[in-house]
Order: sequence, then C-alpha cells, then structure tokens
Amino acid sequence: MSSFIGFDAVDALTYETKRGEETRCSFCSNYCVRTFIDLSVKGSKKRFIVAPCEKGTVETKEELRALLRKKSRLKDEFPNLVREANELLFSSYRPEVVLQGGLSALLNRKKRRTLREAVVGVPRVLNAYSLAPFFRTYFEALGVKKVVFSSYTSEELYRKGAKRGSIDPCYPSKVALAHVHELIYEKRVSVVFFPCVRTLPKEVENAEGHWACPTVTATPEVVKAAFTKERDEFAERGVKYLNPVLDFEDEELLSRQLFKAVGPLFGVTRKEHELALKQALGALKTYKEKLRRRGAELLEKLKREKRVGVVLLARPYHNDPGLNHGIPDEINDRGYAVLPVDALPRDEALLNELFKEELKSGRIKSPLEITDVWPKCYSENSSLKVWAARFVSKVPYLSAVELSSFRCGHDAPIYGLIEELLASTGRPFFTFHELDENRPAGSIKLRVETLDYFLKRYEEEVLR
Repeated sequence: MSSFIGFDAVDALTYETKRGEETRCSFCSNYCVRTFIDLSVKGSKKRFIVAPCEKGTVETKEELRALLRKKSRLKDEFPNLVREANELLFSSYRPEVVLQGGLSALLNRKKRRTLREAVVGVPRVLNAYSLAPFFRTYFEALGVKKVVFSSYTSEELYRKGAKRGSIDPCYPSKVALAHVHELIYEKRVSVVFFPCVRTLPKEVENAEGHWACPTVTATPEVVKAAFTKERDEFAERGVKYLNPVLDFEDEELLSRQLFKAVGPLFGVTRKEHELALKQALGALKTYKEKLRRRGAELLEKLKREKRVGVVLLARPYHNDPGLNHGIPDEINDRGYAVLPVDALPRDEALLNELFKEELKSGRIKSPLEITDVWPKCYSENSSLKVWAARFVSKVPYLSAVELSSFRCGHDAPIYGLIEELLASTGRPFFTFHELDENRPAGSIKLRVETLDYFLKRYEEEVLR
C-alpha cells in the first residue's frame, strides 16, 4: 500500500524554511547552524531538520537522550565486529613464561636481563592486524614484561612522523614511518620488532601461494633505510631494530627464521624458543576462534530477526580507523552489524552446505577454495577477499562493502571479479576504492546514507 498523500494534498502543501542563529545546534562544541523545514498540509504540521550530524536532527535534550539510547541499543544488538577484532588482536593472551635456569641462563645472564627489561614496540600497521597475537605472545612468553603497540593511525600521528619518506607507495605502507617514529620518540621502546612478513598462514585451500603483498613485505626495510640514511636514529635512541623475514606458511621455516633473529641476541635457547613459538601460534588460533564464534552468533541473530549485516571486504589493515576513515562505524551507527573477513565462520558443516553445488559438481575440492573463479590465486589477502565475496553471495541476509586503498596493485585485478560475484545475487553492495590519507567526510556520509536507503528497502521487500 502506498503512503503517498495524494495530489490534492500536495497542491495544498505549504512550507517555511528557517536558517540562522535560532536554528543553531547546542549539543556539541561545533554549534552548527541547521535548516528547519516546516511543512503544513490539511491542518497537520511536520518539521524536518537538515543538520551535519544526527545529534542536530532533534531539538530537545530529552529527544537527544532517546536518540542516543536507541543508537546504543542497536549497537549492542548488532555490533561492529571490526572494533571487537581490534580488541582481541591487541590484548594479552597471558602466556606462561618459558625461560629456564641452568648453565645457559648463567652464561647469558646479561642478555636475559636485557630481555626482561626490554620494552618491545610493534608498529600497529599492515600485517599486525592479522598477526599481533602471535607477536605479543611470543615476546611475553620469553619474559618481556612490556610489549607495546603504536597508536591507531591519525592525522596527527602521520603529520609528526612521515616526513622521512622518499617514495610514494600506498598510504597503509607509508604511514608505517609515523608509527615507528611514535614508538622510538614517544613510547620510548628499546626494541622495535617490525618483521618482513613474506608469506601468511594458509587459509585458502589449493592456492598457488599464500604470499603477502610485496610492498608490505618490503616496508620494514624501507623504514629502516629512512631512519638510518642521514643518521642512525635507532642507535641515537639506543633502540634495536629487528626486521627478520618471516614465512608463516611454513611453521618449521618460521621457527628457524625467528630463532635466528631473537635467540642469539637475547640468549634464548632453542627449547625456550620452541615453547614460546608454540604459545604464540596457539594465541593466534585462539584469536581467530573467538572472533569467528562471535561471527557465527551474529549470523544466527541476523537470520532469526530477518536483518541484513554488512561484511567488510578489505585487507586486515583496514581495521585501522585511520585507514578505513570510520566507514565501518558510520555503517554500524545506522543499525547494521559489521563483520570483517576474519569474523566469517569456518565451520565445516556450514561451509559444506553453502558451497554444496560447487563441491558436488567437482568445481572445487574444498569450500575454502576459489580456483574455479580465480585460478591464479597466490596473494593470500586477495584470495580471502574473493572467498569472502563468495561467502556473502551465498547468504541472503548479508551485503558487502569493499574497501581498497589508493595504489593497491593487488586489489585492482580482483575489482571486477568481486563485483561480478556480488552483482549475481541481485542484492545491493557498495565500494569505497582509492582510499588515502584524505578523509572526504561529506562524500562518505552521502554514500553511507545511500547504502542505508537500499539496505532498508532490501530488508523490507525481501527479508521480511
């Protein structure tokens, strides 16, 4: 049934607009001027308020409190798992300290004292958004009492520390300079641990490789050069810079690489290293299990309540609010659950049901395989984005928003494939490509409002 008031009523409609000091909002320190539009038709009146934010859309403190209560309730019911992922990523998993006594401890007592007293800093950039539990747990298991991360990316952080760059890669890569600057000058760490991660843990099956982005892999070397080219800022600050090459695809190789970097430097024995490594891998597994359990619970809730959730098709570092420009929060503020790729459940029974047609036809041998649509899959994070797009295409109560940063050479080839996979469902989906250090607030708000409009229509016309 149409809610249109009829042409006669439209002919009789009158309106008045106001904009000035009397419409100024006082609910925050910005004191924005709003536009009031008062409509009158057949004796009834209604006011519409045009304001820069939702606080300005109400007129009284009581209305504001009601608005904030509603917003808080929606966030509790349909949370932003990107935020929850960050909390899980950078928390301590409280490992057991594995350092042992004996002759080795006696011979290396000076090195071990250095290890115990060390402040290990890890830049909160790039692969830290998928591997942080491993890094933190490994050092804590070796007795390091203080493992710290740099802050989330912000304009202020970038402005303070990014002046050393001599090349212009993607923003997620070049902002690493600012994070390391903060660690050595503001957080006063004694060790910066910024490994060159070459391969990632294998999740997509039957792929040609599980490589990290080469720009990401090389960034720690670029940072090292930037801080030592004119003068050695690490040496001046008494900081040890560790950037070993690490291959997470092969745990035996990973063990050798990590021990070579850490063992001799801090007097750690092979056995102690292996015990710490085991706990670090366990922490990484625990993180993924916890997040995916939350994802599975949320999917059940969406299905039960006939609501649509939004999957963020992005690289792990887009969990950084300074890189995603608050887009997940903007979406969540409108009452939609937001799930990062890592939160999608990997339950075998669920995946076999979702991908039963492809499995039955023999197109794929595993529900975690994408070779039928992307045969040359060697970049792990690209492969995960494609797999997540397929997952979304199989679940009617999910939509997707794709994020991609400016100059991302690994994202460019899969734009078309992701669009094809999502468009085949007939459901609305959205993209934010070419993100960089500039935040176009007006454009983001307009696009999120458009997203909100189409998702509401989809819920009303299809899910309910």
